[in-house]
This record gives sequence, structure tokens and C-alpha cells, in this order.
Amino acid sequence: MKIKDILDKYEQHLCNTVSYSRAKVAIKNLSFLYPYEISEVAKHIDKYVAKRNASPGTINRELTVLQAGLRWSFKRGDIGFLPSIARLPSPPPRSKFLTDPQVEALKSASLDYPHVHLFIRIALMTGQRKEAILSLKWDQVDFQAGLVDFNDPSIPMPHRRKGRGVVPMSNALRTLLLQARKDSPYVISKAGKRVRDFRSAWSHIMDKTGLDITPHILRHTVATQLAQKNVPMPQIARLLGHSSTAITERVYAKFSPDFCRQAVAHLNA
Repeated sequence: MKIKDILDKYEQHLCNTVSYSRAKVAIKNLSFLYPYEISEVAKHIDKYVAKRNASPGTINRELTVLQAGLRWSFKRGDIGFLPSIARLPSPPPRSKFLTDPQVEALKSASLDYPHVHLFIRIALMTGQRKEAILSLKWDQVDFQAGLVDFNDPSIPMPHRRKGRGVVPMSNALRTLLLQARKDSPYVISKAGKRVRDFRSAWSHIMDKTGLDITPHILRHTVATQLAQKNVPMPQIARLLGHSSTAITERVYAKFSPDFCRQAVAHLNA
């Protein structure tokens, strides 16, 4: 079988799953490998990497989809062996974050776009991902218990691709949400409908502030600020929805004032 045959079948297998949209993009980007048979694919990975000309993280995600497709095909009995797919070295964890003046500039510049302004403020108060915030419905906001559950109840637990947090309301978040309450079922809405994206508005905000960031940097900013204030890593992990504290520590532990302080106290010249 050729790689195209395997990936075509694997894409059809995923069509009703939460992984479909991202896998579909990866499969399209793997088109350089389509003509090759399974026995040939390993020796052409380097050529794919050179032609793809993407970041190591992007390439590794696409190779993960390729490997998953091959594994699925092997379990079905369509192929008789699994080729070894080499990955690129993992890039260092991202640690870019905004300073307090940059945060204020971002909030000020977004006032012309109320839905984006609301998104920014919720992101900075909760540390949640963009999709988790944009898909948040009012029935996930419990004012009585003082909790916001960013987990989409319509998606069964095994099919949730990214972890989401259950965030206690601060006084500021409660006030913001009470002021934002509208007839729309979604917390962030425009003309009563859910906001799917805001690329154009975000681009204008970037031009106005001179920043060059993605909305995901707001999540990094929250986690970094918490680490700088010595909030315990398990609490940060729980807030971010990380499945393991190790993930949180790998990226954010270095920002904690106490990071390795106890260890180096035992060292001397």
C-alpha cells in the first residue's frame, strides 16, 4: 500500500471525531509522502522535512498523525509491519509572556472590539485556551458556586483533545461576567451569535500596540505571573487543565523565585 491509501482511509476513520479537523490539515501537508510505499517512507522523511520548511513542532505533529495512521492500519491488518518514523528534536518550551504595561496596552487597544476585549480579560483572569473561552456557554458559569467550568459538557471525556480548567471566580471575574451577561447562550458573542475567530480585529490590535503575539500568549502570561508569585505548581497545573504537573514544571518552574533555591543553598566554593 502507498502512504496516500493509508492516510485516505485513516482520514475517513477520523471524520466524526474531535481530532478530524487538525488531522485533516496534517494529512494534506504530508502529501509529499503520498506516492511512496510503506517500505520506502522512512528514507524519505528527511526530504519531506526539507520540502515542508516548517517549525520542528509543526513537523512533529504531522509525523505523529502519520504514525497514528500507520498504527491504525497495522491493527486492522492492512499492512504487515510498522516503519520507524524519525522525529525532529523537540523545540524548547515557549516562555514568551507579556509585561504589565503590555497587558494594559493590549486591553486599551481592544476597547474598539468589545468581543475581543472581553476575551482578553477572561483569558487574563483564567489562563484558559482561546477555543475554551470562545465556546464557553452561560450554563457552564455557576454564580452560586462561584465556578466556571471550561469543559464542554457535549464532548465525552475520552474525546477531549486539550485539557481545560474549572476556575473559581475571583471578585473581578464575577463582576466582569455579570456585566457581560446577554441573551446569547455564549459568554462571548457578537450580534447574539458565537464568535468563531477574530483574526482581523486581532491584527488591528497588534498594529495599534506594536505587539506581535498570538492570543495563546495570554495563557503563558497568566501561568508565568502565577509562577513568579510562587503559586505552587500543582495549583497552576490544575488551573490550566494540564494532565500532569510535570508539563507545568517543564515550562514554568524556572520563573518561580524559589526555583532550585533550596538546592543551591547547599553549594559553596
